[in-house]
Amino acid sequence: MNVALIFAGGRGVRMQAGSVPKQFLEIYGRPVIVHTLEAFQNHPEIDAILVVILDEFRDELLRLIDRYELDKVRWIVPGGATGQESRYKGLRVLADACDPDSIVFIHDGVRPLVDDALISANLETVRAHGTAVTCTKTNETVVRVEGDSIEEVIPREPLWTAQAPQTFRLGDAVGVYERAIAEGMTDTIDTCFLFRHYGIPVRMVPGPHTNIKVTTSSDFYVARTFFTLLEDEKAFGAKASEG
Repeated sequence: MNVALIFAGGRGVRMQAGSVPKQFLEIYGRPVIVHTLEAFQNHPEIDAILVVILDEFRDELLRLIDRYELDKVRWIVPGGATGQESRYKGLRVLADACDPDSIVFIHDGVRPLVDDALISANLETVRAHGTAVTCTKTNETVVRVEGDSIEEVIPREPLWTAQAPQTFRLGDAVGVYERAIAEGMTDTIDTCFLFRHYGIPVRMVPGPHTNIKVTTSSDFYVARTFFTLLEDEKAFGAKASEG
């Protein structure tokens, strides 16, 4: 079984969008979370979806699931105090419902530009190697700073940015989270970190720079621009086929 665990537990504090959480802001008439869910809903090899979300937004999510006919969403799980706790709560529900050899895609609800090709690449990689983490090449110079002084310029050739989806065998993912909790770790950054912390090899999947996470207002406008380009491609492609 191939399952997407969509983490949408944030309140959008950095977005400064009033009372609307970033996952519910609309781009091309659809909330960001709907764009994200539709990417997994429409992929032929995704069997089911679990969404982790704060309880106060559960009813709104249910309304969207019904409106957009997102029938692969089978579980809605309340979020925890930290991202790690929220992801673990989702994984525990999946562990009770799915075979441990199932493949789980852990993905940000506010990363709406994930596409079929990237989902398929993750699936192929985890089948072959047991792990798959989407990464994009670092284009900027990275420096180490102390105070206001640049202490080191780090060669960027080997540097990539870890993104999502991050894809694993379900049993392996549950195992690293339970080990972390037993050792007192409660607020780690992501699943990739836990796998590497415990010395488990992680396979990289090259991803596009368009696969951005909508965290700030500028991210939102960049995402909207990319969606505009996609809409234009669809429109011109349709005209070309007609002509």
